[in-house]
Amino acid sequence: MIWFWQHGNQLFILFLTPLLGLIFDYTLSKKAILYVLGASVILFLPLVWGYEYVIPYAFQALGLTALSCLYYFYSRQITRVTPKLISALLIGGLAYIILAYFAFMDSMTGYQKVEKSWRVNRYKIEYVVDKGFSGRPLLTYEISKYGLVPIIRKKVDHTVDEDTTNSCIVRFTDIQMNFDKCKGTLTEAKTAR
Repeated sequence: MIWFWQHGNQLFILFLTPLLGLIFDYTLSKKAILYVLGASVILFLPLVWGYEYVIPYAFQALGLTALSCLYYFYSRQITRVTPKLISALLIGGLAYIILAYFAFMDSMTGYQKVEKSWRVNRYKIEYVVDKGFSGRPLLTYEISKYGLVPIIRKKVDHTVDEDTTNSCIVRFTDIQMNFDKCKGTLTEAKTAR
């Protein structure tokens, strides 16, 4: 349940599933729907390996498309126009109420904001301010590595910013790399033996 609260704003668009499915019902053939559904599922595969698209809301749009294709098969079972429309409006309205609740809960939990970002070779480093509902913000550095196709990336490490001396070096211990935020360079950390 907490996962829905943390992603409520991102999932809110899914209330449009029945309406888009109804549009698919009137405009696309079964063969076209199967192609669109297959493409959506294939484009979801990077999520299995922990990657995300650099395009904002890409997974939400793919989820909306895939669920709308599934709704298409339900809508095709109803033969008359009026019950199709009423069914789509009722299911969409119910989804709207449920998802609006989660979006509201998400808005009450605070926000995350990327203050600064750097791109070094195949890596992206972001300085993230995570401000909760109350208290001081959590300041972190997150490092992501781009995949073979530069439209996907995977978070490989993060570190909390506890630097009180204003040092330029940020240490990522899991991947054994140091980032110099003053120079914008990323180097391998030397391990002591």
